[in-house]
Amino acid sequence: MSSHPFFIACARNLEPMLLNELKELGVSGARMGHLGVDADLTREEVYRVVYGSRIASRVLRPLADFDCPSDDALYENACELNWAAIIKPGQTFKVSASVADSTITHSQFAALRLKDAIVDVIRDERGDRPDVDKDEPDVRLNLFIHRDKAVISLYYSVGVMHKRGYRANAVEAPLKENLAAALLRLAHWDPFEKKEPLRDFFCGSGTILLEAAMLATRTPPGWFRAKQGFEALPDFDAATWDKVKAEFDAAIVPLAPGLIGGADIDAQAVLSARANFKRTPWAAAVSIGMADFRKLDGDYTGAVIVTNPPYGVRVGAGEVADPKSVAAIHKLYEDFGYFLKMRCPGSRVTMLFPDPAFEKDIWFKPVRGMFMDNGALSVRANVYEVQAARPKE
Repeated sequence: MSSHPFFIACARNLEPMLLNELKELGVSGARMGHLGVDADLTREEVYRVVYGSRIASRVLRPLADFDCPSDDALYENACELNWAAIIKPGQTFKVSASVADSTITHSQFAALRLKDAIVDVIRDERGDRPDVDKDEPDVRLNLFIHRDKAVISLYYSVGVMHKRGYRANAVEAPLKENLAAALLRLAHWDPFEKKEPLRDFFCGSGTILLEAAMLATRTPPGWFRAKQGFEALPDFDAATWDKVKAEFDAAIVPLAPGLIGGADIDAQAVLSARANFKRTPWAAAVSIGMADFRKLDGDYTGAVIVTNPPYGVRVGAGEVADPKSVAAIHKLYEDFGYFLKMRCPGSRVTMLFPDPAFEKDIWFKPVRGMFMDNGALSVRANVYEVQAARPKE
């Protein structure tokens, strides 16, 4: 089967994790890059990556790259592509663009010039004018301009892949699904052989718990999506896609009751998490309670705890955070460290920190960690191993 170059994008610092995941998905020869991985993929491998990657954010096939010192150069080079072969009669399309350190400084203007070229080429070729659909286009295109070098790519994923399709309700600033999947991977959680119980005491709308349920049942991350993104492309092969989907779906197993559980002090967050789980097959197997972790009296010995505690009030550039708010977050982390020591001996804990200043509040030294991007915010993810309590003499 023939293969073509692809760029599989991910969040900053997740490139090694994505590379390992691609190997597990049967992709060999991938090469780590900046904010993603380059790979030559067959049609079947593309479908496997789009349907099966928990870490990737986009799957793009580059169509052209060229010098782009001006918007006229962008338009003229884009007019060289055979858009009529990519966008069929009656199909809609959308262009997303990003620019950096270039003569063209506005991404929306760059997207508009590429859109004009596409429309003009198709109109001249076959006489019709394709429409733009910003919400659910048939064909998505990506334009990236950096230092006056442009790359035009075709989406094979349905926009950003972190949107799994299971979440109807979310709290403010929810954790992205692929970042939650990265935390579970960083935690080395084993729901199969060791059957390690997983807990989240700041579960919010349940993203970490939902990703854990998908992982523990081998449910592919594309399972809830109505479309994957490649179905309307000119090289789509239904038989190959049916084969890939059937292979992934046949591996799905039930979720063991009690394996995954969570809590949150916020009533609206708990309602959102429960509502999201009701959209899945796992609502009866996962317990989500409204509780302050400081008041829990359960025994969480040997659990794997993956969580994203509150960050406090976000402030803009030049603003100063409320000292009372900062002090409250420090106290929250101190209390959580005490809770881990007293209630969670022998546990393994993976958690996010909005600022390294909060790390000392946990008391323990991390065994490993990394920086991640949670939206526009850079956060630190640390893994801790809480020592088991010593037996009484």
